[in-house]
Amino acid sequence: MIKHLASLMSTGAWYGLAAAIPAVTAEYLYRTLPGTDGSLAGWLRYWYLWVPIQLLIGFFVYKLVNVPGTSLLDAFVVWAFATTLMRVLLTVFVLGDTVKGGTWMALALLVLANIAKTFWGR
Repeated sequence: MIKHLASLMSTGAWYGLAAAIPAVTAEYLYRTLPGTDGSLAGWLRYWYLWVPIQLLIGFFVYKLVNVPGTSLLDAFVVWAFATTLMRVLLTVFVLGDTVKGGTWMALALLVLANIAKTFWGR
């Protein structure tokens, strides 16, 4: 069953999701770790977390833009959709913050972009 579910997503979608997970995790940690106040000192306090996370993001974005048959624009749509969806889910269900209408609209447009890409081709 898991193999069947995995086959429903393209390689690019997997790399987009793999890049989105550490990105959104870092954003969550920026908000929740004590002493991460947006200053340089707050960032340096946890540099040992941020550097590996940034390397993971960079590696998976590199893999995403190098998937055969995927243009840079296709890769951007996948990355933007994955990160926006995860940010909305994290904001609503974990942080308990409200999501403004513009973010919901952006998410809907990214869903529409993915649908259009699937049916109209690249």
